[in-house]
Amino acid sequence: MSGKVVCVTGASGYIASWLVKLLLQKGYAVKGSVRDPEEPKKTEHLRQLEGANERLHLLKGNLLEGFI
Repeated sequence: MSGKVVCVTGASGYIASWLVKLLLQKGYAVKGSVRDPEEPKKTEHLRQLEGANERLHLLKGNLLEGFI
């Protein structure tokens, strides 16, 4: 799956976390929006997924504030 990138909004949520896991397992690069990418309680489970170091990029995103 080289070069395939998928965006997952609300990546730290229950269902989205499973989607991120499955996408990483299939070799996709994942860009996920979360409210605070620096908050370990909300993102550590994503960062520990296989392939996350290479293919997961978390972006700060809040619908009330916009995306950074």
